[in-house]
Amino acid sequence: MNSNIAITITALSLSSCGSIGGYTENHTETKVSFSEYSAHTNNYLNKQTRLKVAQTGLVSGSTLLYSAQGSSSPISTNNSSFNVTYPLWINESEVDDVEYAIDKYRQWQKQETPDKYLLTLPINEYVSEWMNGVTFKFGLYSTKQGRDFLSVCYEFSESGICTFTYMIDEQSVELLSNDLQKFKQHSFELGS
Repeated sequence: MNSNIAITITALSLSSCGSIGGYTENHTETKVSFSEYSAHTNNYLNKQTRLKVAQTGLVSGSTLLYSAQGSSSPISTNNSSFNVTYPLWINESEVDDVEYAIDKYRQWQKQETPDKYLLTLPINEYVSEWMNGVTFKFGLYSTKQGRDFLSVCYEFSESGICTFTYMIDEQSVELLSNDLQKFKQHSFELGS
């Protein structure tokens, strides 16, 4: 597991530097937040995301690079945790995959009495154009307290096991959908 962490940190640092052939990035505003489980509060805490629109000669089109700072759940017996960056990378070619997951989430929420999934119900996945070898898996998830989330599994290995999972609540699902519409229309207000 520790080797997965080192690989993840390396991959994340590559996504934020300008050394990948012909790399450009622009910061832009977003209100999307990701949620992570806190054992201390027995609840999900919102983590504000940062958003960049990036291009590189290695990947066709633009890519949305969302990231939120969080901390992992304990992986050892000493209950220590460590800081992680929750990413969501959406290339122009992957927008339909994310919109499909959003539509499934919306259909679930429109049910008169939505089904509850205490284990994640998988609905969609894609291999990232931005970082080959990373798979984003989307699912539906309900907490014991009755909150419903779109779950995102970040998988950076061939084992089929999530490196880590974070959640997107109903409000941020809609904000993400709005961002995707702006992205498709090339109407983001870009900073530097």
